[in-house]
Amino acid sequence: MAATDFVDFAELKNRVKIEQVVPMLGLQMRQKGDQMRGPCPRCKAGGERALAVNTTKQSYYCFAEGKGGDLIALTAHIRDLSQRDAALLVQNHFGNSAPVNSARSTVPVPATSPRPPVEARVLRPLDYLQYTEAVGGLGLSEATCTHFGAGYAPKGIMRGRFAVPIHDRQGTLLAYVGIAVAQEQSPKLLFPNGFDPHSVIFNADKAGAGELYLVRDPLQVLTAFESGVENVVAFLAPITPQSLEMLAALCDEKKVETIELF
Repeated sequence: MAATDFVDFAELKNRVKIEQVVPMLGLQMRQKGDQMRGPCPRCKAGGERALAVNTTKQSYYCFAEGKGGDLIALTAHIRDLSQRDAALLVQNHFGNSAPVNSARSTVPVPATSPRPPVEARVLRPLDYLQYTEAVGGLGLSEATCTHFGAGYAPKGIMRGRFAVPIHDRQGTLLAYVGIAVAQEQSPKLLFPNGFDPHSVIFNADKAGAGELYLVRDPLQVLTAFESGVENVVAFLAPITPQSLEMLAALCDEKKVETIELF
């Protein structure tokens, strides 16, 4: 990489769009609306739609790897480079005057999901959850955590874990799941006594019509949202006939056309 050894990451992302990086990397993707989908040549897993690029949020998500990020992170992932070397590759490819296809998009603020009246709620949201370095290490921004009402629990039954609220299909708060933030924490998902994880599909209250993505666990739902893929749900326990019946009912209710499994 010969042109220069210095890269201003923010300036580079102002000049170059993620959709310009897609052909640079030789990615074979199809676009529908602001979503581009295709196989991941790095992971070589997850099928023909494992890699998602969101041109509105200027982000990508790899379902096979379970991670995402901006155009620099996409380049680093596909070419197996450090962030700095990936930024250098993009800068040296486009030079200092890469064309911008349109005015810079702003990230839309997600609409708040409808919630039942306070008197109908089973639980009150935890008001002491925090955004910490450990949460950031899971690949999540503070904005995503705020959107889901999630955060690090410094006390309570989820103490020392990433606490994420669980709602039923109507949006009623039922419980919190505590997600491990360190490898030595076990189990990976911790539920309060008396809560049946088989009884709920995580994020079903935010599911919508069209194509629905089913991922392995609630953390993947949040990391997918972080990268612009929003119509995502997960089971909280091993799949049973009851789980499949709930999924079928959800699809009927939300007018889901297809389901992608990851």
